[in-house]
Amino acid sequence: MFEMTTVVVLVVACFVTATVSGILGMAGGVTLLGVMTALLPAPVVVPLHGIVQLASNSTRTWAFRRHVRWSILFTFMAPSVVGVVIAANIWGDLKLTWFRAWIGAFILAFLVWRRYKPKLRNPPVWSYAVLGLAAGLLAIFVGATGPFLAPFFLRDDFTNEQVIATKAVCQTWLHLLKIPAFLALSFDYTPYASVLAALVTAVIGGTYLGKHLLSTISKDRFVFWFQLVLAILAVYLIVSTIA
Repeated sequence: MFEMTTVVVLVVACFVTATVSGILGMAGGVTLLGVMTALLPAPVVVPLHGIVQLASNSTRTWAFRRHVRWSILFTFMAPSVVGVVIAANIWGDLKLTWFRAWIGAFILAFLVWRRYKPKLRNPPVWSYAVLGLAAGLLAIFVGATGPFLAPFFLRDDFTNEQVIATKAVCQTWLHLLKIPAFLALSFDYTPYASVLAALVTAVIGGTYLGKHLLSTISKDRFVFWFQLVLAILAVYLIVSTIA
């Protein structure tokens, strides 16, 4: 089991990153992924991250439930199951020696993507089936799919609340699928139950704080410092693997 200091840092990280997601509608999950990768053994990171993000996204879905566009979720669901099944079969044969560097590179790619991501105005509903398949594949390997889903939800016909709510419900579905996938890969969640309970409580609190701050915070300054810290974390993960 983890040292108490590690658990405390993870609880604080869960609260802060859930607040970030409540404000921006994204980016909390990838930040938490970086922190967990820095602190925990590679084989437990994605399974535990999935439980925490399930709590975070389902809480966000509930908080914004009146704004969910359900037709998009229903299109997204079945293909994402196929993607998760394919990815889980590949994951079972992977060696995770380079996992920290892999996640560091993923975070740097996210920061570049966030700056230059495509502007998709109104993607057709069928495109969310393709997105579901791709997201299912990505969910098992790195866990944090939110940033790369974002362009499909930043639609001209969506309010800010609809963006956050619809993206959150699709991610809730993805994280829910990861539980049976990792159970099938013989991952045992039981020893981590008490730690997960603390982390889940933290993300629920952070989500509601983020929702409260959504209309009051200066996003430009917040995003600048958030991206700087995340870039430093990514570089640390890569260097610590190579050194």
